[in-house]
Amino acid sequence: MKGITITILMEIQNVIGVCGSHNSGKTTLIVEVIKRLKKDGYKVATIKSIPREFSIDKKGKDTWKHGDAGADAVVALSENETALILKRGMKLERVLEILNEVIEPDLILLEGKKKERRIPKIVVGDLNVDDAFRYDGNFEELIDWIKSLLVSSDRSSPYG
Repeated sequence: MKGITITILMEIQNVIGVCGSHNSGKTTLIVEVIKRLKKDGYKVATIKSIPREFSIDKKGKDTWKHGDAGADAVVALSENETALILKRGMKLERVLEILNEVIEPDLILLEGKKKERRIPKIVVGDLNVDDAFRYDGNFEELIDWIKSLLVSSDRSSPYG
């Protein structure tokens, strides 16, 4: 199998990127899109790409101690939330594969990764990205565009 590359992003049709400059309103838009799509019956997942080192774990906490001792993965499990902390970075393709397997969302919104060319994008603010949907307050048009992508990829609302 050497020399064969499988591009998972091309096979996963339910991913849309949201990109823009720092403080351009990406997160605000994503929150509004999530609320609207949830109201319309869609299952939505998100990924926030962070372009620097980051840890959700806090030094001194029990989960941090587990990882510091050498655990490759730590799971924080409670009645209302599960956090999986992998002590290494992951490729976007693998994260998308896992989300689609575990959550089965209609849509995955990816904040950041503006240079990722294999997924459709929504652009907020002054950033220029070829072939992207430019959001400038045209919310209903944006929602229609998102839904058209989901329908064309055979990912439609549970309400049909």
